[in-house]
Amino acid sequence: MIKFTLIENSLDSIELGMKHLTKANQEGDPSSYKHSLLCLFHGAELILKEILVLIDPITIFDKNSLFRYCKTPLKPTTEELYNCRSLDIAGICSELKKHYSGDFPKTSIKALQDLAKERNKVQHFAIKMNPSNILNQLLKLYLLLIKPAYKIRIEHKKSNEDEELPAGLIGERISEFENSFLNIKMEDGFHRGCCAKCGHFTFFIVYENESYPIYCACTTCNYEIKGKEGYDYFQCPECDNGSLVYDPDLKAGVCVAYKCANNLEGETVEMEPCASCSGYKIEKYCFQCDTET
Repeated sequence: MIKFTLIENSLDSIELGMKHLTKANQEGDPSSYKHSLLCLFHGAELILKEILVLIDPITIFDKNSLFRYCKTPLKPTTEELYNCRSLDIAGICSELKKHYSGDFPKTSIKALQDLAKERNKVQHFAIKMNPSNILNQLLKLYLLLIKPAYKIRIEHKKSNEDEELPAGLIGERISEFENSFLNIKMEDGFHRGCCAKCGHFTFFIVYENESYPIYCACTTCNYEIKGKEGYDYFQCPECDNGSLVYDPDLKAGVCVAYKCANNLEGETVEMEPCASCSGYKIEKYCFQCDTET
C-alpha cells in the first residue's frame, strides 16, 4: 500500500520545484522555469490547505459541493469528500484572511493571487514568460506564503508528535528548501550555524550585501534574530567579532559569526543588561561602566 499525506505531497512538490528553479536560475532553461512555477505553486496550495485543515477538515472544501454530495455536510465521510470539490485560490485566500490574517497580510494574499494568474496561463494558454519576473514571483511565494505556512504546521506538530511525519523531519526538509532559496536569492550572502535554542544545524545567517547579519532564523524551531543594525552587535569574547546580540528570551548572548565556536556548537554567552547603564554585562564585565584593575 502506497500512502502519502497532504503535507508529504506538499514537501515533495516544493522540493521538486526548488530543483527546477535552481536549474532555471543557473542555466536559463525555459522548461525549468515552467516546471518550477507549476510545482512550487502546487506545493504552496497544498501546504496552505494543510493549515486550513487544522481549523476544520471541511474548511478546504467548497460549501456547495459539501451540501451536494454529503448526507451530513458538516460531518462528511471520507468517501463523500472524494466526490467534493476543494477550494480554488479565491476560496483559499478568503479562508486565510479569516483564520490567519496575522500570518498572511495583504501583500501575501496578493502574491498568491498574482502567481495563480501565471499558473493559469501555463495550464490553459500559450504564454511568454519573463524569467526575471517569474523568479522574483516564485521567491516571493516562498518567502510570504510557503515559509510561514510551514511555521504554523511545525508549531502544531510540537503538540501532536504522535502524527506519522515527525516535526524534526519536516524541519530538515524545510531547511534544504531554505538553503536552495537563499542560494538562488543571495548566492554567497548567507551562512549556516547551530541554533542556540534547539541545537539543530539549521540556523541561517543572512547578510545580503551588509557587513553584519540582517536576518537570522532557524528552520527547525523558528527561532529568529531580526531587525538588528550594526550598532546592536557587541564583541564576542570567544571570537572577538562584533557579532554578539542579547536575547531576552534566552537571557543570554548569541553570537552570529558563522566561524565562531559558539555559533558552530549552538552555545550562548553569559550576558545580561547592566544595572548601572544602558549597556550589557558580558561575562560579568560591562565595557561602559566597569574599569579594569
